[in-house]
Amino acid sequence: MNFGDADRSGSFHGLTPEKLQLFVAGLSGLDPEEVRKAKLLFVRNELSKLKAMHTSLAGFGAARGCFSVIPIFWPILSAQNSSMKAILTLQKDQIRNALQVWRDELGEDGRAIERELHAFELGR
Repeated sequence: MNFGDADRSGSFHGLTPEKLQLFVAGLSGLDPEEVRKAKLLFVRNELSKLKAMHTSLAGFGAARGCFSVIPIFWPILSAQNSSMKAILTLQKDQIRNALQVWRDELGEDGRAIERELHAFELGR
């Protein structure tokens, strides 16, 4: 299953500090308003990836339902469920961390993204 930022081994990395550092390094030389816009777009894109990942995992969950009637698959399905929840939690926490670091710079737009992330969590 492809989680957007998975490497060749299939492990998910999400919004890592390294990814943030590379992103910020690419902003050098831009005026402050362009940097702000780029950071907003970056965080919005990460939130969009989170939503797409959630939808993809939900579809995968429906397929897993077929296997849930066979007891031998229960331990595997339980492990998959834990893994999927961990991936979503990691991505949400990483988005929250980026918003917190850039809080002053992003201002009201950053708070709007925080509210959208919170609404997404409640709507799941």
